[in-house]
Amino acid sequence: MAISSLGYVRIAMRDPQQWADVGQNILGFQSVTAEDGSVRLRLDEAPFRYLIEQSDSEGFVATGWECSAETFAEIKDRLTESGAPLEEGTEVACAARAVQAYISTKDPSGNLVEIYHGRDAGDEFTSPLGLNYIAGALGLGHAVLPAPDHAATSEFYREILGLGLSDILTLPAPMEGVPEMCIHFYHAGNPRHHSLALFNGPAPSGVVHLMTEMTSVDDVGACLDRVNEAGIPITASLGRHVNDGMVSFYFLAPGGIPMEVGFDGLQFDWTDFEPTNSTVGDHWGHAYNFPE
Repeated sequence: MAISSLGYVRIAMRDPQQWADVGQNILGFQSVTAEDGSVRLRLDEAPFRYLIEQSDSEGFVATGWECSAETFAEIKDRLTESGAPLEEGTEVACAARAVQAYISTKDPSGNLVEIYHGRDAGDEFTSPLGLNYIAGALGLGHAVLPAPDHAATSEFYREILGLGLSDILTLPAPMEGVPEMCIHFYHAGNPRHHSLALFNGPAPSGVVHLMTEMTSVDDVGACLDRVNEAGIPITASLGRHVNDGMVSFYFLAPGGIPMEVGFDGLQFDWTDFEPTNSTVGDHWGHAYNFPE
């Protein structure tokens, strides 16, 4: 049995309200500030999808993966057998995540991974901008993580978490003296083309990018207008990806985290699916300008 979805992400910020501002006014998320100063951003009925924690440092902290209680026990056993580092969430930490139980570990590239079951029910979701998102059972969207130890990290997510391979994208080296770019795309137990991708290199913020999917191309375009009006850096122009068909653009969110805002991502029945191999990333657009 496999992970069902990417349930949440954790981000560290000296001033979590920076993310609250972008979340509400640019992305249309619902923002809730806790007594400890952390910010919980909602885009569906889940208690939160983005947990922005107050910290002396800034950057991406962790992915949180949702599964059933049975799958949770199986993954815990596989982690124990593999000798991977494993910590069980305390009662206080579980309450902060609105889950019944969770465990945490690190993948072979050092990314912090949390696996949980028993998510609390959230209140009714209302976007301050009147928006809706492709989320729910499909999770928050996707995360692309740095994976310099590419082979071992890919094996970890396949064999330990049970994610399925969707596509391998190979691109020429961006400059002389560096290896070709390779990204492995993985799906969870839902129809979204990928909930995770692994890039064979580093990322300064701890994540290559995060993606949220809106329900119309007009919503994406209006979001692009809001980004431009706010003077926020665009890290990729509007374009359409080849492997998942997503029409999207990217901007630089607080903490140096690139955000992809998209629409029209492909969904699949994985029963007879055969993983694909791509050598072109985009049908059109997506002129990239990611931070170094």
